Amino acid sequence: MARKKASTSKPRRKRKSRYHTGTHTSPKCPTPIEYRSGWELTVCNYLDNDSTVLKYTYEALEIQYLSNLKAKKLRKYIPDFLVWYTDGKVKMVEVKRENQLTNLRVQKKAAAARLWCAAQNPPVTYEFWTDKVVLPLQRAEKLRAKCQQVKESK
Repeated sequence: MARKKASTSKPRRKRKSRYHTGTHTSPKCPTPIEYRSGWELTVCNYLDNDSTVLKYTYEALEIQYLSNLKAKKLRKYIPDFLVWYTDGKVKMVEVKRENQLTNLRVQKKAAAARLWCAAQNPPVTYEFWTDKVVLPLQRAEKLRAKCQQVKESK
């Protein structure tokens, strides 16, 4: 019977994920947010600090859509944020990189979301928040944090 050779190599280190993940607790969201990207965390912080935002939910809605007309395959789409504003408006927000907007699956999900939004009373606005929206929010968040550090050090 052959013996297993003892491993002399170093144990593998867990590779660092390229995504920022974690849990965010918000005063405006009823449940803890298990974000899967730094951009989603940035949006959470922005919504928390925006005085016109009454409340918001994260991945709390499921919309079914037909992914293949021939096979009639039903899939589900879970949008990132549903935001209620103090003026009564409601907005559905999907956080995506600009270069992903042409993806066929993303377009099918967006079409299903727009149909769902139009059927609501009052109608809900659907928006993609891309690099053009999120990156300035990140810069503003970093600036706010620096200002806070300066205030605390005085």
